[in-house]
Amino acid sequence: MLAIREIDVDKSLSPTEIDRLFIEGDRNLHRGNFSTAINIFEQLLEVIEPSHNQYFNIQRNLVKAYQKQEQNEKAIALCLLMIDSNSNIANLWGTKFMANLVPKIEQEVINKPNEQKMTSSSPHSYTSHSIKSKTLSEFKQYCQENLLDKLQELEKKRINTLFTIVISGIVFAIATWCFCQLIFALLQINNSVFTFYCAALGLVIPVWIIFCRGCIQVYGIGFKHNIIEKIISFIDDEGTLKYASNLFLEDKRQTILGFTRSQIFRDELHEPDKLEQEDCVYGSIGDTDIFFAEIVVENIKTAYLNEFEKPEFSGKSSLFHGLFFEAKFSKNFISRTFILPNTFKSKVASLNNWRGEKVNLEDLEFKHIFNVYSDNQIEARYILSTNLMSRLAQFNQKAKRKVYISFVDGFVYIAIPYRQNLFEPQLFRSMTSFSPLRDYFLDLQLMIGIVDDLNLNRRIWQK
Repeated sequence: MLAIREIDVDKSLSPTEIDRLFIEGDRNLHRGNFSTAINIFEQLLEVIEPSHNQYFNIQRNLVKAYQKQEQNEKAIALCLLMIDSNSNIANLWGTKFMANLVPKIEQEVINKPNEQKMTSSSPHSYTSHSIKSKTLSEFKQYCQENLLDKLQELEKKRINTLFTIVISGIVFAIATWCFCQLIFALLQINNSVFTFYCAALGLVIPVWIIFCRGCIQVYGIGFKHNIIEKIISFIDDEGTLKYASNLFLEDKRQTILGFTRSQIFRDELHEPDKLEQEDCVYGSIGDTDIFFAEIVVENIKTAYLNEFEKPEFSGKSSLFHGLFFEAKFSKNFISRTFILPNTFKSKVASLNNWRGEKVNLEDLEFKHIFNVYSDNQIEARYILSTNLMSRLAQFNQKAKRKVYISFVDGFVYIAIPYRQNLFEPQLFRSMTSFSPLRDYFLDLQLMIGIVDDLNLNRRIWQK
């Protein structure tokens, strides 16, 4: 066996000798002979070039050996060199290991060791503005002090609307019956009028439904401005967020691009045929620009008879209905990482591997909730720090729904499916009751709180 002390650092080692020494150092590392491993890896780094294919592996093992030997200063110094290197893999691994090695580093920019710590006035300071979570008791008091008058007005409109719908239904039914009786009398038909009446109702009911929808729309006029916008103002007491029940076409275009880029529900970068959005919240929380809205995404299916004929409409399929969230993530990455609910459906959907390889993580609670797929195992682990996995598990518990997440092109996208329309006035629940307001408040605070829940303002890793 070649002893490392006999190596002449000026000597050019052959690839075979380098591999043999690396294996020897790796064995000593795993056997607990840290001093020997350090000696081997240190001298190997002196005799090979950074472009060598083993250079990163030697650096990585040397950092681990330093840590095991409790030579933390050397471990940190080498991590910083890896972060400053031109190697993307070394940069990612060094950053992740540094976060575990020095968990109490908060303000120091670890990829620029010669710079001073960031001050509180820095635009990337961790002490930047965040939205404090409000309690239900605080919200209830706010409603009593600021929304009660508006809610009482809405309650009167709700009762009047409900009364109008019921009376109109009775009138439509009676008028249809009278019309049928009149027709049978004029034509002197002896058959049962009831069958004809049922057929006539089939034509009248759609007209009545259109009338009811118009009544509900009139009832909801001003609701979002007077109630939903006020709830957002209560949650965001700094006033950095804006609300719009609907946005212009160019803003809708951005939502289409974001949904397409997220690739949460589709394996191809083809835009959906139809996307509708409402209840849009946008703005910034600290250094993080956010956007979320209730969206309905559909694909219109077409059938082609032959290459010369026009497409024939054959129906539509719903891709997604729920809340869609977009924000700039606090870490740089170039690959795609997908976090899906750990259900049979998500497992079957990922069998074709278009989302990448499955990432096996050590966090048992997280694995119980989610399946993770990525193009890059190292980068996925870099993104999913222990702290972030814990926060995602807590967020999933808070949402009480299936949560779909993707990290693509430096952005985090979150989709939460809902069956019903959100933030709409409810016709069959009293507006003076706290129950519907509580639902509006919890859904809005859930989405606005994502920035703090996932710690998106913490940007000490950004280059």
